[in-house]
Amino acid sequence: MKKIITSVVSVLVLSFLILVVNYIIVDKYQSQISEGEPIVQKDTIRKAVLVIDIQEGITGKRATDDYYILKSDELIRNINRVADSSARNHIAVVYVKSEISNFLINILNSSLAKGGFGAQFDSRLKVVSDLIINKDKSDAFSNPSLDSILIKNDINKLVFAGIDLAECVNSTILAAANRKYRICVISDAVLSKSDSLKNVTLDKFKHSGFEIITSNEYFESIHK
Repeated sequence: MKKIITSVVSVLVLSFLILVVNYIIVDKYQSQISEGEPIVQKDTIRKAVLVIDIQEGITGKRATDDYYILKSDELIRNINRVADSSARNHIAVVYVKSEISNFLINILNSSLAKGGFGAQFDSRLKVVSDLIINKDKSDAFSNPSLDSILIKNDINKLVFAGIDLAECVNSTILAAANRKYRICVISDAVLSKSDSLKNVTLDKFKHSGFEIITSNEYFESIHK
């Protein structure tokens, strides 16, 4: 009996280790940043706002991160104001959300499983366009539809809002920079795991030459 129990425990431990190792490999793959083709540069600026990962499993009813939960009301309020103002001024608003179909990831964390409640947009988010991109990697450009939408609309400047500034937003910004888009981040419409991490990431972007503005400054810029 003892041998049977030991064998079962060994199998369970081995299975868990295999699962974790595969999860790490998959996670590394998901963190890769796409290169893409450089866009055609034009003198006229055409902006699009990208709203990233404001979902029930991240900021909403299925959220588990206390910091996100604490900050989500203000964040979503600012994002909705930015989206509303953009739509009224004929600026494209693209909504990006994570939907994970990989069973290894969903075994360990199913909060964003494809088709699940957690993958839906946060109920407080006001969706002002039908431009919606699903992604299963950190970089939103991993879905070719994003390239297609931006190129079709002659977009050459991207304005970023959403979560997480140091992770998915960061990956998408770096992928956009690879494609030679102008980059703008709305500082009070993004979050990271902490204030300090957010500030460090914003400083990094600023030193990279990206534009960092507040939502009020964004409103002023589009109403000039």
